[in-house]
Amino acid sequence: MKKNTWSYLQPNDIVDIIAPASHSPTNRLEEGIQWIEKIGLIPRVPKDIIKTDVFFAAPLEIQLRHLKEAIYSDSKAIWCLRGGYGSMRLIPHLLKLKPPKKPKVFIGFSDITSLHIFFNQHWNWPTIHGRTISQMHPDLSSTPDRKFIKNVIFGVKDQRTFKKLRPLNDIAKEEGSIRAGIVGGNLRIVQSSLGTSWEVAPKGKILFIEDVAERGYSVDRMLEQMFQAKIIDKGLKAIIFGDFTEGLEKNGKDLTRLALQRFAARVPYPVFMGLKAGHDPVTNYPIPFNTTCTLKTGGNGELTCFYGGAI
Repeated sequence: MKKNTWSYLQPNDIVDIIAPASHSPTNRLEEGIQWIEKIGLIPRVPKDIIKTDVFFAAPLEIQLRHLKEAIYSDSKAIWCLRGGYGSMRLIPHLLKLKPPKKPKVFIGFSDITSLHIFFNQHWNWPTIHGRTISQMHPDLSSTPDRKFIKNVIFGVKDQRTFKKLRPLNDIAKEEGSIRAGIVGGNLRIVQSSLGTSWEVAPKGKILFIEDVAERGYSVDRMLEQMFQAKIIDKGLKAIIFGDFTEGLEKNGKDLTRLALQRFAARVPYPVFMGLKAGHDPVTNYPIPFNTTCTLKTGGNGELTCFYGGAI
């Protein structure tokens, strides 16, 4: 499969905004549009982007039309409005499509993980696990992670090193270097891929995982299923856990870290935590999926990501 790269954006380039999952309040959409305009890009939003279904931003046929139009349009980027639930419903229809000659910048996270996996594995697109449009308030444009994602899509920054990753098992504490592609996303959605046409295939790669509102036992259960399904039992270069937020027990304790540590103790590859990406409301740095990264193992792990080119 040939190497694909997307083009960095230039001022006045068009960004297609789509809502392939849940709906978002109108003010969040409007604020995201203002942010896109503030950084010098032209947002293009379907008039019927939000025609609320019980669970989704719009009925499936409307969401699919928006995604297809964005894929084959003259835009340079596709940016998702929010996560929630619903994007996996689009994949059986995407399987019938031919990819355009050149990939676009594709950005989103959380439920959008299913589309990342599809684009990474079926079309070999590099994609960006990063904040959705609903989180891009114009008054917050100078926060470190928002400023960085702007610099990434404009090509001002083409790499970043995430430092002070905490090793969770002995093999992660051994000093060394791993160079491999990075894939992944939200744990619940990665688990949901099992047995489907878009089942995640992390063998030989670095797997990034994050989640929100999952208690310790739930995290343990999802990892256990993926382990028994022989998806993450062996063959991975490493796993890096991002943020696991809002997972408190009824007594106020957080057992998610215990679940991650127990998992790390049983696998034969390095496991780290502490990558500042995911559902933390303050910081969510973009991660470039389906690109080659370098992981420095040891007491203070470091992940250097390169943005813009596929594996």
